[in-house]
Amino acid sequence: MPFTNFPYGITSFGVPLFGAGARFSGPWSKHYFVDGDDGADGHNGLTPDRAFKTIQRAVTVSTGGDVIYIRPKLYTVGTGFSRYTEDVTITSGLSGTTMTHANMSLIGVTPRNAPTDYLGVRWTYATATMLTNSAPGLHVENIGFFGEAATYAINLIMDADIENLGATGTSIYNCAIKGDGKLYANGADELQIVGCRFQAKYDGTVGGINLVGSINQVKRPIIRGCEFIGGNANNMSAAAIIGAAPWYDAIIRDCYFNAESGTGEYINISGSNTGLVANCYFGSADISTTSIVASGMIGVGCYDDDGIQVAPIA
Repeated sequence: MPFTNFPYGITSFGVPLFGAGARFSGPWSKHYFVDGDDGADGHNGLTPDRAFKTIQRAVTVSTGGDVIYIRPKLYTVGTGFSRYTEDVTITSGLSGTTMTHANMSLIGVTPRNAPTDYLGVRWTYATATMLTNSAPGLHVENIGFFGEAATYAINLIMDADIENLGATGTSIYNCAIKGDGKLYANGADELQIVGCRFQAKYDGTVGGINLVGSINQVKRPIIRGCEFIGGNANNMSAAAIIGAAPWYDAIIRDCYFNAESGTGEYINISGSNTGLVANCYFGSADISTTSIVASGMIGVGCYDDDGIQVAPIA
């Protein structure tokens, strides 16, 4: 997982408050701590030595704008980190015209005892989905989602009304999603997915990004600086980015598709779309625009495995 940008600077209890890796924290935020090894859900969670044990407990007591710092579980040389095993749900907390759980942050903290800060929080599911979110403005950073056989790694819930706005203003930064458990949203507005790695299941089954727009339109999504790779030695079985129903003013840029796709498609966004696919690399020789099914989107500066620039998408 790309954890190398975790900042060092102004801290509270040794946790950075400002910078690239804690960009949504501030002096008006309440900070909670999760320690899966030494924490307890009977604690108040307000300091590292009184940390909660589970992510869900921290989410339950948090309100809008709060920041939850998650400490990686024990690292053991040769076997790596233990994983958080739980299904976490963030509701919108709608009360009248106020959403009490809006703009929360879940941030994985780089460990001190591991040989590299590339190793961070590992999380897997208990029953089906690791993270289900219905609140707008959620920020998730520096977390590895292990979704082998999961239904979803992250499920962002959208409604036709204002009760659930899980993919509105939400941002996913520097995370890794492995397996066939996908990042899914049934509509989106200003969703950002930045600097993340998506790895297929060991057999090549793709999770990837799936923004289907079944309830709401997919408006102004940004997918930037992400890597999409196969499972172990296997290629990706299908397109890594899938969209159904129109996407409006979408940006997919600076992404790296480092495996061949079994279907010959890397991006498949059907409908009448607007937006840009720019500066992307596709790990297949002689790729054509038929492998980038993004009707109506403009494609520029994209290259195949031979270093040949792909013709602009019409």
